[in-house]
Amino acid sequence: MTPLDLEQSAPLRRRQPNSSEGGGGAGAGSRPIAPPPSDLPPHHPLQLTKRSAIILGTIYALWDMKVFQSIIRSPHVSHTWFKLGLASSVAVMMIKGWVELVEGKKRNKKVCYDNFRRATHWTILLIMIAWMSFHLSLSPVYGHVKTWLIMVGFGWGVLVQSALMIPVYGQNIISIVLLTVFLQQYK
Repeated sequence: MTPLDLEQSAPLRRRQPNSSEGGGGAGAGSRPIAPPPSDLPPHHPLQLTKRSAIILGTIYALWDMKVFQSIIRSPHVSHTWFKLGLASSVAVMMIKGWVELVEGKKRNKKVCYDNFRRATHWTILLIMIAWMSFHLSLSPVYGHVKTWLIMVGFGWGVLVQSALMIPVYGQNIISIVLLTVFLQQYK
């Protein structure tokens, strides 16, 4: 008998159904298992806890690296580039607020690329200008790699996570308040 004959004569195996597949077997597979975080709704307490932990961890890392203190007080930070980055960020916030609140909420226009091509392209350009400006302003203090990590950490760890947690109207109000406070301290 050849190995192929043995393989063909063997009885077919069937997978045992577990609780997530709808089978009601009794055993280890019948215990309810919490779904991974990606399957949870956006405002589920576990999702909010995860996002809050990411935000707080990122803010702590930036505080530990003394990023805010360097931006405010360090003579090595290029403040001209930093102001250009702030101006670009304000412009992005204005476009975002206009598209989401005025066009999207008030005029009931669907917010998508097809309806707002020009605004999308301007936003991408302004984000690139802000990215380059902040990089050029902070790289004399932190070097290129650490500056890149700071910017990615702030962008993903604070901005994206809070955008996923906070509703649109709240994002715009909070960003205006926080930017105003920062601009008053920055001078």
